[in-house]
Amino acid sequence: MKSFAGKLAVLGAGALAMYYLDPQLGGQRRAALAELLRSGLRLSPRPAEMQGRHARRTFHRPGRADPQADAELRSAISERLDGLVSHPGAIQVQVQDGVVRLSGDVLANERDGLLLQLREMPGVQKLVNAMTAHATPDGIAGLDATAIPRPQAA
Repeated sequence: MKSFAGKLAVLGAGALAMYYLDPQLGGQRRAALAELLRSGLRLSPRPAEMQGRHARRTFHRPGRADPQADAELRSAISERLDGLVSHPGAIQVQVQDGVVRLSGDVLANERDGLLLQLREMPGVQKLVNAMTAHATPDGIAGLDATAIPRPQAA
């Protein structure tokens, strides 16, 4: 075994043995290799197998819940509501894992701009609109008609 190729082959075999005989992850690696060999070295899954394989090989893991970040995002959104709508007190903001849920009453001509602005805020993963849009504030308890509406930006 004096040739360079022979030495390289022995080195590769040793590295492969270390990879599959690792005490911590070797069992998982051997199981994955056995599954690959049983499937006939098929690299692309059949449509019926896609669901199960995807669940086992998920690379994107959902982030962990961070109550502090949610509280900060809720606070930032509540502050930003003051400049975006004429009746910010009529909108309730709930945040859970970066998913923002807006509920309450809003004027119809302010709703779309509000949603566009909030969707672009850092930390907002998803925006759920559960608000009721009204053409005028008349007769709506949350939209006090006596409040002075802010002028709309052109």
